[in-house]
Amino acid sequence: MSESNLILDYAREFAGLLENIVNPLNEKSSFKEKFKNTQRKFLINATNLNYAALIIINKGQLSVKSVPNKPKSNLKKKSIGWDGLVSMDTQTFLAFAMKRISIIKLGLKWIFGPVQIKGIFKLFPMMKLFALLQE
Repeated sequence: MSESNLILDYAREFAGLLENIVNPLNEKSSFKEKFKNTQRKFLINATNLNYAALIIINKGQLSVKSVPNKPKSNLKKKSIGWDGLVSMDTQTFLAFAMKRISIIKLGLKWIFGPVQIKGIFKLFPMMKLFALLQE
């Protein structure tokens, strides 16, 4: 399947939740200034749901799309061209987002298996993105 067939134009399930959380950043001038030269795609897969969220930063513009996460071949880098991948269940993701799990505990979950991270150095802009939400 080609990239255009896999990525849905609208956000469903988990992607819809993330879209509602990060969309206000499009109106912040600090976001547009920090990410004006950035082009990245981050795939966040909620393993216990049917759709993953593809966060796209394109020169100061942010969008969230849905990608069906079954079969697993839909989530491959060759299929949709992501720069960084984070895969975990929704409970872990929400606990991390609400700071109930520290980065060290998340790192331990990554080492021992329930959390999958690929392209870790390219994920730093995503961490900056979530830090802007705290402002």
